Amino acid sequence: QFWRYGDWVDVVIDDCLPTYNNQLVFTKSSQRNEFWSALLEKAYAKLHGSYEALKGGNTTEAMEDFTGGVTEFYEIKDAPKDIYKIMKHAIDRGSLMASSIDVSA
Repeated sequence: QFWRYGDWVDVVIDDCLPTYNNQLVFTKSSQRNEFWSALLEKAYAKLHGSYEALKGGNTTEAMEDFTGGVTEFYEIKDAPKDIYKIMKHAIDRGSLMASSIDVSA
């Protein structure tokens, strides 16, 4: 299930994963017998229409889709002066936090 536009959406997939030379093409685990991350990625790609559609986007969109939670986004160069206080408060609440780098910039 993924949270989309205020509702939980079921996504059903099979376990046929894309490979090349007997290696998973996209997400893979360091454990050869572990496939949950590749299956989750396949379901997320199906939700968005294709693996190609997963390029781009941002971390906050994925966190909302996976948890149904509400996100806040800060561009570090424009972050509020009390960003460390905000982050400390989030840690104290047990919030999820993530960061990402835009390599196209």
